[in-house]
Amino acid sequence: MSSPEGGLGGRRTAEVGMALAAAGFGAVVVFGALQHDTGWGPTGPGAGYFPFRIGLLLIGVATLLALRQLRAGVPGRFCEPGAPRRVAALLVPTLVFGAALAPLGAYVPMMLYLLWMARRTARAGWALSLLIALAMPAGFFLMFEVWLGVPLAKGPLEEALGIY
Repeated sequence: MSSPEGGLGGRRTAEVGMALAAAGFGAVVVFGALQHDTGWGPTGPGAGYFPFRIGLLLIGVATLLALRQLRAGVPGRFCEPGAPRRVAALLVPTLVFGAALAPLGAYVPMMLYLLWMARRTARAGWALSLLIALAMPAGFFLMFEVWLGVPLAKGPLEEALGIY
């Protein structure tokens, strides 16, 4: 059970945890940069010059934020009641969309995602939802495939229709 005072599962725990995760990410960046030249050569900065310094900066700032949270007073609740449900209402369909891209290509998941979000989240009527769900993938097809010549991932439906 989380307490509003910032106990286990409270806001302080979340803030410190995110700061430590950011510091860990910074450490990964520093480690990766050390695999390259981190100095300045006759032709300019080495490949690891900027990532090394950005990683150190991220570690430093994240450590300061974690220490600040540990020394701070009572921070309050992590989130308002009902907020996790609203976040999940956006996160879960987005994760499903991302997982469907590889097997189905970009267009069918995009259409289904937009239809779901228009109906469920925006509470749009069927006509508007279908218009959005059909027009946006068509617009993306024209923009990327036709005008820019950049193919997006295709799936079995596009292959069956000969749009491959």
